Amino acid sequence: MDFLYSYIILAEIYVLLGLSTNLLVGIAGIFSVSQAAVFGVGGYIVAYFLMNETMGFLPAMLVTAVVCIVLNILVTLPALRVSGDYFVVTSFGIQLLATAVFTNWTGATGGANGLPGIPPPDLFGYSLDSNAQVVALCSVAMALGGLAFFLIMRAPFGRLLRAIREDELAVAASGKNVLRAKVSAAALAGAFAGSAGGLYATFLSFVDPSSFDLDASILLLTMVVVGGARTLVGSVLGPFLLLALPQVLAMIDIPTTIAAAARQLIYGVLLIAFMLFRPQGLAGEKL
Repeated sequence: MDFLYSYIILAEIYVLLGLSTNLLVGIAGIFSVSQAAVFGVGGYIVAYFLMNETMGFLPAMLVTAVVCIVLNILVTLPALRVSGDYFVVTSFGIQLLATAVFTNWTGATGGANGLPGIPPPDLFGYSLDSNAQVVALCSVAMALGGLAFFLIMRAPFGRLLRAIREDELAVAASGKNVLRAKVSAAALAGAFAGSAGGLYATFLSFVDPSSFDLDASILLLTMVVVGGARTLVGSVLGPFLLLALPQVLAMIDIPTTIAAAARQLIYGVLLIAFMLFRPQGLAGEKL
């Protein structure tokens, strides 16, 4: 039962990350590979506040969301001045820079050893110690994130983002502020990713740079592509399916020395296969 709870909690956390990545990549057409960096910042901020008993879980999550919104805006603004392949390269550099900071800033992040002993989340003075309670917390967070995504996509702002993805020049020619719309999308994505980082840190009671590196960003993109870009259902399907994949591989007799490499190989094959045969993903809109 604990294994099932752990799987559900991690999947729900990654649904928030999937919503974040889908908002940028699927809806707005901003191909970013740096969302894992924002995810990491959220995890480290919540870990710092709770370990130092500076504030409770909910205030820490609120501060984290605000910080990650500002951070995503700051890193997106200069990157948005370039487009296409140049933006991908810029976001790639941001991700590598963040990983280097996480690894070398030992005073704040614990360096490569990470930060152990992060307290569990608490609500109004009541500590959520059991996995069942954390499942309920993450379910509420996932539901709120999904509702926000649903409402955004049906609002004029969501239609504007879709139009920018299809033809940015035409939207700009119609008098719409394209840069402001993209920055707003990045801000929302930062709030989703930062909140996911806080939940991740308190659930595992440990964070280290390996959870927020380039591989994590690629995993997020894979989840969006496999689940289905541009849809809420796709953002839910992708994490639940791909997080079950390692458990399926565990049933196969693969040497532990190559298990991680095999998983990355399978992720790569899935990406290629879906881009060739079903680019819209399992539940995505027809491209």
